[in-house]
Amino acid sequence: MSSAEVGIMLDNGCRITHGNGANVKKPFSDIDLTMHELSPSNKNGFRGQMGCIEFTSDLRLPRHIHMDAAQKELVDERILVLNGVGLVELAGKIWTVALLPNGTVSEGKFTMVYEYEEPTSFYPTESTVPVSNASEYLPFQVKDFDGIRFPKLTAREVAEQASVVLHKEQYRGLALA
Repeated sequence: MSSAEVGIMLDNGCRITHGNGANVKKPFSDIDLTMHELSPSNKNGFRGQMGCIEFTSDLRLPRHIHMDAAQKELVDERILVLNGVGLVELAGKIWTVALLPNGTVSEGKFTMVYEYEEPTSFYPTESTVPVSNASEYLPFQVKDFDGIRFPKLTAREVAEQASVVLHKEQYRGLALA
């Protein structure tokens, strides 16, 4: 299976992979093992930082992009959300990969595992326009990041504003239980 067949490629160039949108396989007939390949192949080697962040609903990152140290090339980032429900803003739109069963409420915590294609730093931006070249980066000039932080949202606002990727489908206009 090629990378083009895994997950959903969004209009902004980001790929989201969830559930059976991954390359799901059971490689052994005598071992109860299921593998979920989120990225079966990639033309880029990943040799930048890799780590994790323990998120709570109080930790809201400012909008940003990643570039190499010389600010000449954009740097790809892989993100894996574990142990909870994560929301992300991509090009000004809010996305998630979880629908909670009726009456279930997120605890507001999750673990984000990240990995970068190259060593990188944090480059804050006010822009919600996707960039395809580092020269298109519009730096955020103000020192107070509150204007570009991920917004605090109520459950109703998430239902109204977020798009959801489940397996290989996109949904919008969610309802609260």
